[in-house]
Amino acid sequence: MPYINNPAPTVRFAGVSFSLPTQPKLIAMPSGRGDFLVFKYSNQSGRDYLAFSQEAAIDESCSSAEFFHTVVNPVANTLCNSHAVTVFTQQFADQYPAEFWPSAKHNAYYFQSNDQRRFVFIPLAADQLLKIDSDFFSRQQLRDLVANVD
Repeated sequence: MPYINNPAPTVRFAGVSFSLPTQPKLIAMPSGRGDFLVFKYSNQSGRDYLAFSQEAAIDESCSSAEFFHTVVNPVANTLCNSHAVTVFTQQFADQYPAEFWPSAKHNAYYFQSNDQRRFVFIPLAADQLLKIDSDFFSRQQLRDLVANVD
């Protein structure tokens, strides 16, 4: 029997297409939640996942892009709520470097938490963003994932 190489799955979520670098064991979208999609890469409960979720703006005083730009590159002159920026920075950007990943289609902002979870936020509109959350994908795998968004 010939070996058939399965291509990497393509995922379309929140109007953005991604090519996953590896085949998941399970794909789930909770009932009634079109704003959340999870890919599991092991049978361990709560571990080895890649999750996509649509989120509202974190700070309504500025656009999502400006908010994340302020977290990554702190500036004194911003319309963003300084308390919201401080709280987010303490949660996601104090111990590990935050990164801005520019792209022709969708800029992305990378963060890592103390428990080694990695997050990428992609502003889709002033009041809407896409959050990618994983304890399984490495920083480089996430960067490759968002570098090729369509």
